This record gives sequence, C-alpha cells and structure tokens, in this order.
Amino acid sequence: MMETRFYGRITSAEIVPPREPDLDDVHQAYISMAASGFVTEDQRSIFNAVCHRLVEDQGAEAIMLGGTDLALAFNEQTAEFPLVDCAGIPADAIAKLAIV
Repeated sequence: MMETRFYGRITSAEIVPPREPDLDDVHQAYISMAASGFVTEDQRSIFNAVCHRLVEDQGAEAIMLGGTDLALAFNEQTAEFPLVDCAGIPADAIAKLAIV
C-alpha cells in the first residue's frame, strides 16, 4: 500500500513512503507483528526509527498508520511524532454514531 501511495486515492497530500531498506524492514516487522498479534520491542524500534527518518530526513509532516495492526505499536497520544491513525478515523465515526 505504501508503494502505491495508498492506491493513488490520496490526492490532497503528498505521500512519502519509506526508502529501501526501510520499506522492507517495516514490511517484515509488520507481517510478523500481525501474525503474532503483539508487537515486540525490536519491531517497535524498527517502526519508530523509520518514522523518525521519514519526519527528520524526508520531510514528512505526519505518519499515517494504514495497517490496522499498527495500533499495537502506536497511538496518537504517546507517539513521538505527529500521527494519523487511518483505522481509527472510521472507528471513531462509528462510535459517535452509535451513542447518538
């Protein structure tokens, strides 16, 4: 999904995907995390390091979490960088509709 810039659907922002070998490292860490259902400190370290490089070296203004399992590693309140949880947006909207 990162390589296709979210399938070409995001047109109002520039998508800055991780560079190689970061892209492969994130992919492997994500697949392992998703398969096990929990995040290890090594996986969290990979995600944090790549996110910091995206912000500090590549000029990203925020990190978009496109994989639902990334909530195991990050949340918007404790992240060390600006974060947009793409899975959380529809979940929040559904919750708001449910309590109305």
